[in-house]
Amino acid sequence: MTEDERPPGTARLLLRPLGYLAIGCVWLAIGLFLLGAYTGLGVAQVLWGADVGPIWEIDGEPMAWGAAALVVVLLAPIAGPAAWYLGCASWPLAALSFVYVLRAVRPSYRGEELSFTSYAAPGTTLGPPTATNVSLSLHPVRRSGVTDVLMRFYVCGWQPDVRDVAATLPAGFGWAAATVAASPFLSPGVRALLVAVALVLYGATAVLLRRRWVWRFHRERPRPGRRERTVAQFDGSGGPVLRDGPRVVRSRPQSAAHREHVEVERARARQETEPLTALTSDAIGERRERALRARERRLREQGRADG
Repeated sequence: MTEDERPPGTARLLLRPLGYLAIGCVWLAIGLFLLGAYTGLGVAQVLWGADVGPIWEIDGEPMAWGAAALVVVLLAPIAGPAAWYLGCASWPLAALSFVYVLRAVRPSYRGEELSFTSYAAPGTTLGPPTATNVSLSLHPVRRSGVTDVLMRFYVCGWQPDVRDVAATLPAGFGWAAATVAASPFLSPGVRALLVAVALVLYGATAVLLRRRWVWRFHRERPRPGRRERTVAQFDGSGGPVLRDGPRVVRSRPQSAAHREHVEVERARARQETEPLTALTSDAIGERRERALRARERRLREQGRADG
């Protein structure tokens, strides 16, 4: 029995609920801090009301339209993507840690590890560039429906898809509208209009993110153009006749339906592939002669080109 296969020791079994609880509290604190940064300005206007000056004023002086437009142009496009990526990079880890706390106190998980760490190539994860692989911890050893959903949010945050930026842009402008609507210095009609606009923009982001989620995790399909191709034989002119092989070069994440579809296509390709033992000696000789003629033709063409 190797070291990795040995069950955890008694001291480790007693301490790992506390360890996962501490990790979960750290990530929860980070998530709450990010939530406070995202909603802080609007919440401050609601709680303190008139004690907080209008956000369109600086030191009591009205903000120029140019400065106000610059703030909206700079902050609104950043708010949506930042909230999505940073949120997915923090709260799923807190939730996974609390899941492991519950598992750590259950006897059915006593003899096994609860999580493991994988490594991603430099430049493929959220954060500054690194020279070495990036460790991604808290992956579940035993999967469940809850951990699958949490891991998908985890992937959205730590291995982001840049196409999510377009889906989250409306939420950034919705955040700007909601923040302005929280000001008590506006009339009720204007505030209601801004709230309605914010809800529409947040709803648009929810629909777009749902489409991206379905495409990324549920509707992966093998691309015929990405299938590995091999030379089956040579035609009369000596040109190669390509045949699609059983191996599919994946360019999208896998799902259960995707893996099943790929296995079916692999089995079909294996059945269609003619084994070498089924060929007669004459057929093998003809293929060899065609290959030799094609090779001689290429050498002559190369010699003429060089001459």
